[in-house]
Amino acid sequence: MYNLFFKTLIPRIVRNLLFVFSFSVLFPSFLFAQTTDSTYPYNSIHYKGSAKIMAEGQTYNCQFNLVNEIDSLLYIQLNIGAIEVGRALTTPDKFLFINKLQQNYYDGDYSFFLHLFGLDIDFYAIQAIFNGFPVEVSEDIALSYQGTTGYDEYSFFDVLLCETEGYSLRLEVKKVTFNEVPKVNATIPKNYSAINF
Repeated sequence: MYNLFFKTLIPRIVRNLLFVFSFSVLFPSFLFAQTTDSTYPYNSIHYKGSAKIMAEGQTYNCQFNLVNEIDSLLYIQLNIGAIEVGRALTTPDKFLFINKLQQNYYDGDYSFFLHLFGLDIDFYAIQAIFNGFPVEVSEDIALSYQGTTGYDEYSFFDVLLCETEGYSLRLEVKKVTFNEVPKVNATIPKNYSAINF
């Protein structure tokens, strides 16, 4: 049972957990557009939380750690229990994904999403979604935010919901810090193999 979990189920979970970062695996028809408002009242944000993903009749639960230096860097680390399954680091020009379970990585541009999922996606749309800012999405996608908690001089959503036929994502934000983010590490281990297209 242990080997089955780590050799077959975990790679499938990793594939679906990319959704937490890009929404692309679970929502292939998701169309991103530029944000309608690009003025952020803070310079950076760091938040942690849990995600519940329902896909292909399965439910996946994970924890995430997100760091966003506005208009510069977006980093997310995904864990299932105490096991880190992956990291992603994106800038306006570059996307890096490190798959800890399959020991491979992608280091390139946003064509990653076009090759795998047929999506034309950019950094600014992802940033807007994870910060609760307006972004236009396809009509068959329900994107909403619930609750608001005050943090110092700012307020932030408690729950991000995204749903479409057969798939859903619920992100619950547990802790938010503004204008003070930890250093992030997205170094590619030497023995990992590259994902090339």
